Amino acid sequence: MSGKGAVKVHLEVGDIKVDFEGSSEQVFETLLRFISQACPNIELLRRITYTPDLAKIMGDLSGLIEISSSGPIIKLGVELSARNAVCLALLGAYVGYRIGKLNKDTLSVTELSRLTGKAKKTITNELPKLIEGGLVERVSEGEYRITELGVRRTEDIIRALKGI
Repeated sequence: MSGKGAVKVHLEVGDIKVDFEGSSEQVFETLLRFISQACPNIELLRRITYTPDLAKIMGDLSGLIEISSSGPIIKLGVELSARNAVCLALLGAYVGYRIGKLNKDTLSVTELSRLTGKAKKTITNELPKLIEGGLVERVSEGEYRITELGVRRTEDIIRALKGI
């Protein structure tokens, strides 16, 4: 495959040299398969460490949230507690920032209220509990960001909502 969308990767592991070419998905899958075979300890490491998988998170968010230039939008008809709504909105900001759709990965109380449909007072009451639980961090006056633990726990919330 050559032309638009083609990805080429050259990899050297010890004396082994390999080249991969194809679509980004094909190269990614083939590269992962190769690395897990060439370096079996990587598979063990992968099993005990957590790194947010942006592609998986985006797939899981599909149907629950959309990312617009003004922030994440929770789809109508999705009933959430204030806690889960805040986490979902902040996860949307996290994803939106990483894919280049948003210029920040934080949200203010006002933005959280608007995006979740919850009262500002409700958001203000919920944030200290989320911070204490390590799910959210306050990054500046009135701005909040989801933590890595928050990303992980919100993935569980999404799976429960979707019955995955």
